[in-house]
Amino acid sequence: MRTATICGYATSTVKHPSLEGWRLLIAEPDSPDLAPQIVLDNLGAAIGQQVLISSDGSEARKMVGDELSPARWSVLGIIDPERCLAV
Repeated sequence: MRTATICGYATSTVKHPSLEGWRLLIAEPDSPDLAPQIVLDNLGAAIGQQVLISSDGSEARKMVGDELSPARWSVLGIIDPERCLAV
């Protein structure tokens, strides 16, 4: 699990059947040494929002309903900066 910022949308004309109908987003991890990831989104994250992403492929495959899906990364939650408390 890690935090990331949504920086764009991914569009694919050819994809695995299990990914049909899913929103694919580009998530830029908040750690500068990590590469951007394509993530499945069922929460409605928008560009510029900070999110919590997970690389637990088994949960992503459960989400799409196909154990043979290539899905790995998914959005677990949207971070609301107004609700975060200053420490």
